[in-house]
Amino acid sequence: MSNVVALVLTLAVVASAAADMKILEPHDPSWERIFKISWQTDEKKGRPVVEGYIVNASPYTIGQVQLLVDALDENGNIIAQKVSWLPSDALEPFGRAYFEVPAPAPAARYQVRVYSFDRIEGPPGRRFP
Repeated sequence: MSNVVALVLTLAVVASAAADMKILEPHDPSWERIFKISWQTDEKKGRPVVEGYIVNASPYTIGQVQLLVDALDENGNIIAQKVSWLPSDALEPFGRAYFEVPAPAPAARYQVRVYSFDRIEGPPGRRFP
């Protein structure tokens, strides 16, 4: 009987944690006007990864880009999320960069969005150390 009680308590804690999960949303809801993202899933060392390209479709240099990878269930509900920095320091106007992010969890499918970014003021083509 104690194994059943322990199982019920464990399931209650897991269900409560899932219900309390705060869903992250992009800081700028208009990010899709600035960026174009294409991605696919792959497997590296036995683990799922999401990889692809992000394009800066604006005339501005963009820096400090963070990607938000959502793991989705069969119904399109978010079951896990991961925020990851874009490896490039800056995306030049109309430039593109490759990314590879470990998947936040095994899932039916994934989506990739821009979580946050900074528009860099200054002349186009400005380089960073």
